[in-house]
Amino acid sequence: METKKLPQITVTEICKQADINRGTFYLHYKDPYELFEVMQKEINQEIWETLQKDQSPCAEDGSLIKLLNIIQEKKTIYRIMISDRGESNFLSEVLFEVHRDYLKRRGDDQDKKDSSTMDYSFTFMVHGSMGVINQWLESNGEESPQAIARIISSFKPE
Repeated sequence: METKKLPQITVTEICKQADINRGTFYLHYKDPYELFEVMQKEINQEIWETLQKDQSPCAEDGSLIKLLNIIQEKKTIYRIMISDRGESNFLSEVLFEVHRDYLKRRGDDQDKKDSSTMDYSFTFMVHGSMGVINQWLESNGEESPQAIARIISSFKPE
């Protein structure tokens, strides 16, 4: 299934992979889209709970590594959901929250730059982070989460 786009994944394939019958699937979900939506919400919740526990969300040794560890542990499903094979931008929601939280924690430093510059930097960080994570997953996630965190952190504006 990880080689297909979400619209190409059938209920039959999901049931076969999960070793359940179609009736059981339809008891819980109306279609593969609803299944992936539920999975997204669960993953977002897990990520956000993990990130909320940390005081340095964008630091190499903070929540970024925790986020990357979660992604690495479940890289098969993330490949489907994050890559162009999936139909969602759920990781952008999480990264926007991480970076927004980071900016809040920086506090008075924000006032030193005008808000439009910060908005552009913020957008760049989120989409750049997503690109790095996508490439990492497409290359089978061989590098460590720490190495990827260093790469992402190196793009942070001063």
